[in-house]
Amino acid sequence: MNITVERLPECKARLSAAIPADTVTKTRREIVSAYATQAKVPGFRPGKIPTAVIEKRFADSIEGELKDRLARSAYSEARTKESLTILGIAQVEREQFEADGSYMLAVEVVTEPDVEVPEYKGITVEVAKMEVTDEMVDNYLDNTRKQHALPVDVDQAARPGDLAVIDYTASLDGQPLADQVEKEVGPLATGSDHWVDLPEEGQEPREFIPGLAAAVLGMSKGGTKTFDATFAEEFPVAVVAGKTVSYEVTVTQVKARELPELNDAFAATLGLESLEQLKERVRGQFEQQRERMRTQIIDNQILGKLTKDASFDVPQHIVFNETQRQVNQMVSRGYEQGMSEEDITNNQEDLIRSAEEQAKNNVKVMFLLDQIADKEGITVSDDELTRHVAMIAYRQGRPLKKVAREFRDRNAFPELRHDIRVNKTIQLLRENAVINEVEAPKEGE
Repeated sequence: MNITVERLPECKARLSAAIPADTVTKTRREIVSAYATQAKVPGFRPGKIPTAVIEKRFADSIEGELKDRLARSAYSEARTKESLTILGIAQVEREQFEADGSYMLAVEVVTEPDVEVPEYKGITVEVAKMEVTDEMVDNYLDNTRKQHALPVDVDQAARPGDLAVIDYTASLDGQPLADQVEKEVGPLATGSDHWVDLPEEGQEPREFIPGLAAAVLGMSKGGTKTFDATFAEEFPVAVVAGKTVSYEVTVTQVKARELPELNDAFAATLGLESLEQLKERVRGQFEQQRERMRTQIIDNQILGKLTKDASFDVPQHIVFNETQRQVNQMVSRGYEQGMSEEDITNNQEDLIRSAEEQAKNNVKVMFLLDQIADKEGITVSDDELTRHVAMIAYRQGRPLKKVAREFRDRNAFPELRHDIRVNKTIQLLRENAVINEVEAPKEGE
C-alpha cells in the first residue's frame, strides 16, 4: 500500500492511499466468504449458496463493507508509518476502484494536535491561607439556632429580626385594588393574618409588596399605618406594574424569635450527643469545604499556566461541540439565577464569546492532560473503575448493579475510565507543584 500524508492547518491532513489490486481482491474474497457463511437466501441451504448469487444479491453491501475495510486499513497504516492519529473524517475527496483492480482513496481527516507539553512538574502556584476560626463556627451555630427559633408573642414595637402579623388593604387611584385585579393575585390587594419577616440589619427583605417590611418596622400591636408601594415596570401583574399603590396596614401581633440555648440539649435535637461534638462536626465541615476550595484554586492555577505555556492548534469541530456545551451550561445557570429569556438574548454575543474562549481552554487542557498521562504511564485498572462506579452508586443511594448496568447500556465506561485517568493526572500535577501559601487579602483590598 502506498500512503502519502499532507499536513494541513487547524489539525487537518490530506491522506492519499493507493491500495494494490491483490489486496483489494483478497479483502473482497474474505467479505464474500463471510456472507456465504452467514447469509440466508430462499432456495439455498446456509453455507451452500453459490458465490455468484452472493455477489449479485448483496452487491451494494459487499462494496460498502469493502470500501470501509480498505479505508480502515489505510488509516491504520498511516497511524503506524506516519504517526497520524485520526479523530474524524472532514471530507472524502476520492474513493474509486481503478481499471486494474486497485483502489484509490483521498480523504481530508481531522487529526490530533501536535502537542509540545511544557514542563509540568514544579509549577509554582499561590493560594491564600484559609483558616477555620472559632468565629466561623460560632456564626454558623448562631444561624442554626435562628433556623430553630420559636416565635413568641411580645408586647413591644417590631424590631429587626422579629415577625409581625398584619391585616392590609390596597387602593390604586383612589379605588380598592381588589376590584381591579384577578382573583389569583388577590393577595396583592388585601390580606389578613399575614406574617411579615423583618430582616436583620444588612439583610434584604423577602416580600412581594415593595417596602412592606420597612413600613411595618417599629410598629406595635394595634398600630395602623398607610404607605405607598411602587412596583417595578417588569412586575408580572400588569395592573400594578410601574405604578404606586397605597396600602393601609394594621399590626395584629408582634412576635420575637426565641432562640434555643446552645447546649447539649440543642445538639441532641440535631442528632448529636453533645455541644462539643456539634462544634467538632461543624469545624470538620468547614475544613472539608476549605480543602475543596484550596484544591480547586491550586488546580485552576496549574491548568491555567499549562495552557498559557503551551501553544498548539486544536481541532475546530471539538471546540465547536465544547462551545455548544458551554453555552447550554451558561444559559441554564442564567435561568437558575433569575435571568429572563430577553436577558439571555440581549447578552447572546458576550455569552457565545465567553463560551468559545472557555471551550478552547478546555480542549487544550484535555489534550495536554492526555499527553502527560501518556508520558507518565498513567492508566486506570478495572478495580479502580469498579470502585469509582461503586462510589457513584453510594452517593446516589442506588444499587451498584443497577448503576453499572446503566453505564454499560450507554457504553459510558470508556468515558468514565478517561475521566478517572484525567483526575489521576491532575492529582500528579498537584502533588508535584510548588505551593506557596500567602496571606489572604484584607476586606476591601
